[in-house]
Amino acid sequence: MITEIRHIIFSNDEMKQVFQTMPPDGFDPQRRITRIQVVEGPPPMVQVHSEGAPMLEVESYQLARMIVGYCRNRKIPLPKDALKTLHAQGDALCFSIMSTLS
Repeated sequence: MITEIRHIIFSNDEMKQVFQTMPPDGFDPQRRITRIQVVEGPPPMVQVHSEGAPMLEVESYQLARMIVGYCRNRKIPLPKDALKTLHAQGDALCFSIMSTLS
C-alpha cells in the first residue's frame, strides 16, 4: 500500500485571501485585515486583526472548512477520502493531506 502526503502552506498573505474568499460566519470580507497570527496548538488556531473590529479567533475546525472551500474555489485538487490536518509552521499554516493509493 502506498501513502501519499501533500503539504499546502498558507502564508499570511494567502490566509488573508482565504478570509476574503471564504469568510467565517460574522466576518465581513470587505474588512481590511491588518494582521493574521497563527497560534500553535494542538490544534492550531488563527487570530485575525482588522481595522475597526475586535480580534477574531478562528478554531481549527472552522479553518479546515474554509481552506477546503478555498482550495475548491481555486481548483486545487483534494481527495475526498484523504486525512486532512492543520498545523502551525512558523507564521504560516500547513494543511496536510494524507491519502492511500491503490
